[in-house]
Amino acid sequence: MRFDSDFLAFDICISFLGGAGKVKLRQMTEINTNARKFLDGFRKWWQEQGHSIRSADSYCTGIRRVNKEFFFPLVHKDLFDVLDDAVKKDCAEDFLTALVGTVGERCRNTTDPTDKKRLQDTVSHLKKFIEYVAWLQDNAVASETVTVGEFTTPMPSINSTDADREYFERDTLVNIFARRIKTQDRMSAGKNIFFPIRILGQLFSTAGRYHSDTLFSKGIRTSNGKHIDFKKWYDSWVRGIVERVVFHTTEGDYALSDIEGLLIMRSTGSVWIVEKQKSRNIQLMSEGKSGLQPMSVTSLSGIHLDHTERMEDLLIRLEPVLPVMRKITDNIKESVKGKKVIKSDGATVEIDSYRPGTLTTLSGWYCDNVDWNFIAPLLSLVRVELDYIAAATHLTAMSSTDNLKKH
Repeated sequence: MRFDSDFLAFDICISFLGGAGKVKLRQMTEINTNARKFLDGFRKWWQEQGHSIRSADSYCTGIRRVNKEFFFPLVHKDLFDVLDDAVKKDCAEDFLTALVGTVGERCRNTTDPTDKKRLQDTVSHLKKFIEYVAWLQDNAVASETVTVGEFTTPMPSINSTDADREYFERDTLVNIFARRIKTQDRMSAGKNIFFPIRILGQLFSTAGRYHSDTLFSKGIRTSNGKHIDFKKWYDSWVRGIVERVVFHTTEGDYALSDIEGLLIMRSTGSVWIVEKQKSRNIQLMSEGKSGLQPMSVTSLSGIHLDHTERMEDLLIRLEPVLPVMRKITDNIKESVKGKKVIKSDGATVEIDSYRPGTLTTLSGWYCDNVDWNFIAPLLSLVRVELDYIAAATHLTAMSSTDNLKKH
C-alpha cells in the first residue's frame, strides 16, 4: 500500500472518530488512564508471548515515541485517547496500520543510519502493538465471575458464595482455548515436518494487512477476483478445532459447541458444564489412569486440552499429504540455520534448534525476514493441508494433573 493512501485512510479514520481537536502537549506526555490501560495490557500480552519484562518496557517506550513524534503532531490528539474510542468502533487496527505507513515513509527518506535504525525499530514496535490491538478487537477475553441460578444437579457445596463461582460463557471458552492452540508448535519425530502454528498464525494475520499487493499480483484471490481474508480464515480454522473439544460428564460426552458455559467451584474444585439444550448443570469428569473420575481444578488454567492422537504421531501419519507444510518446514530450517538473535535484555539466543525455549524468538525473527514472494503462494495452498490436520485433531478436556500423569 502506498504512503499517500495510508495517510488518507489514517485521516479518514481520525475524522470518523471526531475530528482533530486541540489539546496541550503537556496532556499528551502524561501517562493518562487510557495510556496506562493500553500499555499495561500490551505489556502483559507481550510477556505472555514469552518475552521479558525488559523487552515489554522497550516496546512500550517505542509506542509512546510513536504517540509523541508522529501521532500528536498530525492530529493534535493523544493516541491512547483516540485508540480507546477506535477499539469500540472497530477501526483501531486500520488507523494504526496507516500510521505504520507514515513512520515507514520517514524511515525510507532518511539517510542517517542511526535515525534509520531507530525508525525501523519504531515500525517493529508499532506492528507488534497492532497485533495486540487486533487481538483486543477480535479475540478479547472477558471472563467474569457471575451469579449462577439454582442447579438441577445437586451441588457439592450448598452454601458456596457467589465469589466462589467462576463462570465462563461458551464464547469466552472458545477465545481462551483458541489462544492456547495458537501457541502450541509441534514437530514430527526427526523434525521432518514442523507444525509451526505461531509462524502460520503471524503470517495469516499479517498477509492482508501488509502484503495484499504481493498476494494479488500473484493471482492469489477469491473466485470472484477479490482479496482473500487470510486472517478471517485462520481464526475460523482455529475456532472449528476448539468447538469440537470434548467434555466428559456424568451424563455422557458434550462438544464445546453444545454447551452454554462452564462453572468452577473454587472451594471444592468441582467443575460443571451448563448444557445448551435444557440449561442443565452437569458435573465434568476427567480421564485418569483408573478411568473417568470427577474433575478437580480451582481455575480454568487447571483444565488442559489433551490430544487423542499425539501431534507428533499425527504429523508422521499425514506426512504424505503435507507437501506444502514440508516446503515451509525446509524453508524455516534453512532460514534460521546458524542464526543468533540478541534479545532486548542482552541475552543471545540460538534459534536454529527449534526447541521450546526458542520458539517465540524464532517465530518472530522468521516472520520479520520471510520472503513473501516465496511464502505467498504457499500460504494459500497450505490451507488445504491445515484442514487435513484439523479433521484429524481430536481434543478432550482433562485436569492438568491427569494430563501430566498421562504423558
